[in-house]
Amino acid sequence: MLVDLNLHNKKVIVIGGGTEGTRKVRGLVGQNSRIIVISPRMNRYLKDLESRGEIMTIVSKVRDINILDNYEDVFLVIAATDDKELNRRLVKKGRTMGAFVYAVDDPTVSDFSYASIINIEDVMQIAVSTSGRSPIMARRIRIRAERVLRRLIKKTDIEMAKLQEFARNAAKSKIDTVTERKQFLYSVEGNNDIQILLKENKIEEARIAALDLLNKWSNEHIH
Repeated sequence: MLVDLNLHNKKVIVIGGGTEGTRKVRGLVGQNSRIIVISPRMNRYLKDLESRGEIMTIVSKVRDINILDNYEDVFLVIAATDDKELNRRLVKKGRTMGAFVYAVDDPTVSDFSYASIINIEDVMQIAVSTSGRSPIMARRIRIRAERVLRRLIKKTDIEMAKLQEFARNAAKSKIDTVTERKQFLYSVEGNNDIQILLKENKIEEARIAALDLLNKWSNEHIH
């Protein structure tokens, strides 16, 4: 089962700043999580992220699992050292802390398997997964699929997704039930005037039109 973890404001610890650790950090950036990378060396990419305030780095050798004792309220632990046995012990330690865990070299001891992600403007993510059977094949299929999807998904689709979030938040104060809010959001998506505004990149006007539609919708449907 593929799931999309809500990492907003959650503490994530990546232990190991090598190739695999860096790949996992790349996937985490943009999720609005609090990322801590622990490694004896930091490459330029990780240093740049820290300089921009997107991650925290701890330059330290990881000799044992006790390094995790320094942290509380950890949501996710990613063990990405070059020591398989240490990764297994870090996973076990993370699990006792109540965190989700993942070992880059052994998905079988992890709480989940990583999908190969197509990320379009940090708004749409499409996952390709082999459930850990072959990350190489998942990556190859992802590369092929990405070429097609980037042609299929238009700029207006991205802007509509952003507008849907805006409209959903606005609707929460006026429409009580999930079913009715869903009906309203379908009406936003199907509104020709709003579609035209998005095509013309008139984002603020599209938001105003969505709010007008919300007022009309609530007057007509809520008594």
